[in-house]
Amino acid sequence: MEPELTKPAEREQGEAHLHFSFSQLNTYLMCAMKYANQYVWATPWETRPVALPFGKAIHKGAEIFYRSLMENGEIIPVDQVIETFMVVFEGEIKKSDLKLTMKEGETIAGLKEQGRELLKLFHTEIRPQKIAAIESPFSVSVPDILNGGGDLQIKLVGYFDLVERDEQGTYLIGELKTSAQRFSSLRLEYDLQATTYSYAMTKMKVATSGNSCLIRYDVLLKTKKPAFEHYFVTRSEADHNRLIHLINHVLRAIELRVFYRNTSWACGDCQFKKACFA
Repeated sequence: MEPELTKPAEREQGEAHLHFSFSQLNTYLMCAMKYANQYVWATPWETRPVALPFGKAIHKGAEIFYRSLMENGEIIPVDQVIETFMVVFEGEIKKSDLKLTMKEGETIAGLKEQGRELLKLFHTEIRPQKIAAIESPFSVSVPDILNGGGDLQIKLVGYFDLVERDEQGTYLIGELKTSAQRFSSLRLEYDLQATTYSYAMTKMKVATSGNSCLIRYDVLLKTKKPAFEHYFVTRSEADHNRLIHLINHVLRAIELRVFYRNTSWACGDCQFKKACFA
């Protein structure tokens, strides 16, 4: 079975009613008050982290590379990938009236140059196997463990950046990331995004094995000397069960309106900082 490739909605749009995504789960775990402002109260954004348009532009550059390879078997020139990044990045910045928040020392010009260098690395090194799907949406059920069995009414939804398949028909999920630091072994062991993808592929019955799926993080490092690293992880049935448990309890907390402020480094460029601390 090959995941059906359909035209995805914009990733930044809120999920429809009765849908729950990894992004929503991660937001609640990071700060329940931010989750409420974003998904429950629809609080207007005060600022916009520059990381959002930057990340979107990097992904769009990678996407046209993947699509050309999948549809035509051709590797497009690196200049075309970089041009796509520039057009999307500049367009995203111009279309928003919100103030962009940047880390100390960051500038738009510097980010453009950083994006150019990262995508040169991407173009030189990335060579996926047979591409089965790009930006492919998924929607899978989650068992209801708190109300006597059956499935939750809420579906777990999301997107696979890239689905690859080898000659033996084995699937792999590729997830492109930009990061200021290398992934630690602890993050690779417990990162919930990999668990979510593995669980979804298992539910779709296209897992690498009977109960797991191979996930590859393709990480463009925004270090002084840019680098491109790849990390392979798998998840077990026990990991899936812990994810199911977590989703059930987070959804129960949301239902009970358990929204608390969790002050941390993430408050620095939070889109709801003034509203939260008012």
